[in-house]
Amino acid sequence: MSSAEAAVGTRSNPAKFKNQEYASLRAQCLRSGSLFDDPEFPAQQDSLGLPSDPDPAKAVVWRRPKEISKEPKFIEGTASTTDICQGQLGDCWLLAALSCLTLHQPLFNNVVPGDQSLSEEYAGIFHFKFWQYGQWVEVVVDDRLPVQRGRLLFSYSRTQNEFWSALLEKAYAKVNGCYASLKGGNISEAMEDFTGGIARSLPVKSRTPAVLWRAVGESLSRGTLLSCFIQPALLPVQAASAAEVGKVTPQGLVKGHAYSITDTNKVKDGSAEVCLFRLRNPWGFVEYCGPWSDKCEDWDRVDNAEKQRIKLIRAEDGEFWIKADDLSRLFTTVEMCSVNPDALGGAQSLWRITAHEGAWVPGCSAGGSRKFRRTFCKNPQFRLILTQQDREEVAEGDEAAEDGDGVDDEGGEVEQAVRPAGRGTQSSVVLELLQKHRRQKDKISFLYIAFHVYRVPPELQDVPGSLAADFFSSNKPVARSGKYRQLRGVRKKVKLEPGHYVIVVSSYKPNVEGSFFLRIYAKTGNELGNQGGFDCSSAFATVVQAEPITAEDRGTVRGLFEELAGRDYRLNAVELVRLASSVFPENFQLSLETCRSLIFGEDVSFTQQRGRPSFLAEASGNMVTLWSDLAMKEGRVQTELIFLKLAISKLPGLQGSGEQRGRGTLSLGQTERLVASLRSLQAIFSQFDEDSSGTMSPFELSLALQAAGFQLDAPVLQLLWLRHGTADLSLTFDGLVACVGRLRKLFDLYESEGSSEVKERGINAVSSLPDPLLPRNMSQPAASCLTFPLGPRVRRRRCRQPVRVVLPQREGHLQPCLFPAFASSRSFTTAL
Repeated sequence: MSSAEAAVGTRSNPAKFKNQEYASLRAQCLRSGSLFDDPEFPAQQDSLGLPSDPDPAKAVVWRRPKEISKEPKFIEGTASTTDICQGQLGDCWLLAALSCLTLHQPLFNNVVPGDQSLSEEYAGIFHFKFWQYGQWVEVVVDDRLPVQRGRLLFSYSRTQNEFWSALLEKAYAKVNGCYASLKGGNISEAMEDFTGGIARSLPVKSRTPAVLWRAVGESLSRGTLLSCFIQPALLPVQAASAAEVGKVTPQGLVKGHAYSITDTNKVKDGSAEVCLFRLRNPWGFVEYCGPWSDKCEDWDRVDNAEKQRIKLIRAEDGEFWIKADDLSRLFTTVEMCSVNPDALGGAQSLWRITAHEGAWVPGCSAGGSRKFRRTFCKNPQFRLILTQQDREEVAEGDEAAEDGDGVDDEGGEVEQAVRPAGRGTQSSVVLELLQKHRRQKDKISFLYIAFHVYRVPPELQDVPGSLAADFFSSNKPVARSGKYRQLRGVRKKVKLEPGHYVIVVSSYKPNVEGSFFLRIYAKTGNELGNQGGFDCSSAFATVVQAEPITAEDRGTVRGLFEELAGRDYRLNAVELVRLASSVFPENFQLSLETCRSLIFGEDVSFTQQRGRPSFLAEASGNMVTLWSDLAMKEGRVQTELIFLKLAISKLPGLQGSGEQRGRGTLSLGQTERLVASLRSLQAIFSQFDEDSSGTMSPFELSLALQAAGFQLDAPVLQLLWLRHGTADLSLTFDGLVACVGRLRKLFDLYESEGSSEVKERGINAVSSLPDPLLPRNMSQPAASCLTFPLGPRVRRRRCRQPVRVVLPQREGHLQPCLFPAFASSRSFTTAL
């Protein structure tokens, strides 16, 4: 595929961050003769994210490179590890990854495009590319940099006249909201954002020095980015403010500080060979002072030819050599990141990646850890089918068992997968779970996250919907990411027997809001997420065709109807509220909005004047336009948009018909049928209102709707919960009735649709046509599709055609799309 044909979000055709396109902005500046000022990341205090200093002498000013240096260069010669020095910002994790990047020219050229200069066709604008949750984005910045007392405040070069690293740091700060959001982090974050690869932490103690030295050398030769650090005892590495972080050890090493691993080599020390690692401190100073350091006399015993071969430079430049035995003794963790998962160990082969996006929604899909047995099953679930066996034997010691710091659940019980005898009988899988957008402005709020993998037995492989709580209480995971860790991402390379699995992604605490990105690498031939749609096995007729109204209710309803009905002998919404308050107990009252919705569900064709739509149709059209606009801005859609849009499309005025079929009110017969249906819902609600508080747990919404006859996918459940849930994470009877009323009307609209095209393609066929309710100058939004099935109808016939509802897609972002029956997700597959 050529660059012009490449999909948006690929390396060759990145998405435009903030909708800023570098080439057009640069051309505009060159034509006007002005320098670019970035309105999306202005030269202001907010972009720093730091408190201003009251001392005028320490005031921060913004200067362009030509105002800082007499001979500024974007890149002088070629980029190297010594170009990067850390300023007054705790982002050593970012700069260490950047140092590693300079060792791999193709990767560096992708992040730092070469068509940039501070002299030729200079316009004060620069661009960089970063990987962000499944897609590459192009980030544009101007070249105004923060300066304090005449010196760059943050990243700078040793030569003082090279500016690519400072501008890249600014672009990365823009992606994350401000400079302050870069204080403290894990090296793997930046490594993945620079490569799109998958990172892994390797505990140093899990390998002997010789094995570690050999593994690191092989990884470097495959283009892997590597770094290492000393994790302070009993403290997470990202705790930048912790007391031990930043302390210098007697050997001159900084605790909690990221060091780039730039080379491995051997030198002869007499008759012996010494295995060495070359490391670099992003500070550009404070070097290791132990054996084989720059100032150590050990080098006097090494032949000059050997020194030249390994390019030894004995200077205070932040780069130094360290013996393999000493690195294993003094450091705790090695971070590795490669575009190809095979670089994590094993033979070269073709892998495929499937990626999914979703969210933890409080009260809906944020079920917490396995400690919370009743709600753990509510977390997003993903199916994985492994069909291909690997030719390689399981590598001993691969993915060491150490989980590191974090929070455990139930003591970390994991069922050991039975390893079949012989070779080539297991499948390799690399899984990674990332939480999104937790590093914004000056706040870094990572959740404790983890994933668990369960084997699905044959009898449950064709069961629709998410697996229930009893499955997880009676089965242990066959693999997991480890302890719940407060990092952006957790990952694991596992060996699994071919078969069916379900992956559950969760945060440690329930009802904590967050979004996530899950990607799964597996060998070619395995099916990743290829689950078909499911049929609804529950009886929709339990509500649509309720039991006849009881004699007691009939007498009560008729008496109240006679009292409340107007001269037209019909009930409007206000009158229905009063009737319901008399028929149902105090905890089962209905709001005016819900009563309007119920009447709307009974009759969608309202009174109109001849030749033009009624006032309600016109008003509803304006509401749909407003909701469409909000949906495109917010990246989501309210459920009312779905129902109004479909219902209004059937209004006589919009169809060119003058037929008058309804009045927006209820007759006595309709009222009696409605009360009978509400009695059925009252019984269902009482079943799930375990403490008789008048509310039910939102986690039970799916079960309550199943009892009412609806089997729904996670995206629809999330929309319903967001619309009808209360602030204290509960659901009232009124909310349940509103959910059922809207769903029933949607199914009725679909069932009454006469178009064979709609019947074949689903409801989204209607939305794919030009929308008469949207302004002519407003284009139809791109859409993701989610599905949910129709259950048996009133006439007891099975309907296997799924209803498909279109959600507007936020520009520049991957939107949730159905991962059949399991979770809100966006999935795609590509060969590496």
